[in-house]
Amino acid sequence: MQNRFIILFIILFFLVKNNVAQNAPILDGEILLYKDNNIGFHLNTYGGGGMYYRHAWHKTGSKKNFWECDFSYIRHPKEVWRYGFQENPNTYTYGRLNYVYFFRNSFGQKIELTERSYKNALGLNLVYSVGISLALLKPAYIDYYVQNPDRTNSLVTEKYDPIKHKDEYRIYGNGQFLNGLDELKVKPGLFGRVGLSIEYGQYPDEYKSLEAGITFDAFNETLPMLIKTEQIQFFPALYLAFNFGWKN
Repeated sequence: MQNRFIILFIILFFLVKNNVAQNAPILDGEILLYKDNNIGFHLNTYGGGGMYYRHAWHKTGSKKNFWECDFSYIRHPKEVWRYGFQENPNTYTYGRLNYVYFFRNSFGQKIELTERSYKNALGLNLVYSVGISLALLKPAYIDYYVQNPDRTNSLVTEKYDPIKHKDEYRIYGNGQFLNGLDELKVKPGLFGRVGLSIEYGQYPDEYKSLEAGITFDAFNETLPMLIKTEQIQFFPALYLAFNFGWKN
């Protein structure tokens, strides 16, 4: 009986030891990770997406302050892609006045709700930030057939004008992306973000995370995006992001 007890004790000892080794804490006494760098790619409910960079540093053991820089593409909810009506046409958005991009700079906090203490464990974090949003408006250009005096047609690239370009059947498609960059307009506004992130990873200095939440951009005037529809001044949106980061 005593021998069986000793054998059972030895087996349990090695089982526990093996389990602890597999679930060893991510952080140990020799590693102190103070800064956090994060790159994220996201989609938003305005039909666009973007990417951001987030640099964080510890305020307390469970809180990090961070600075974030975000670049996002925004589409009007009523935008519709169409094909031009000529032979081999390109796609375009009928009635689009401007392409709109948001360039955001904000400060915030990342609050650890559950600790990711073990390899392959999950950590839950609350993320929020506030800052400045700059709306970048690039005029939309289209390829358009114009009639020459001899009644032949020529394809030209022109800034879209809803009065001049009434004949939809002469639109071939979108102009090149570089058209209109020298006419870029900037509209300042405010930005806020709040979300939850699920963080995972095997190493103390590397991780991945999924993040979802709400963003809100507000401007002091509406942004001209699309004809024959209400122009937008406030932009609440849901977002979903995939992040990867490293700590040092």
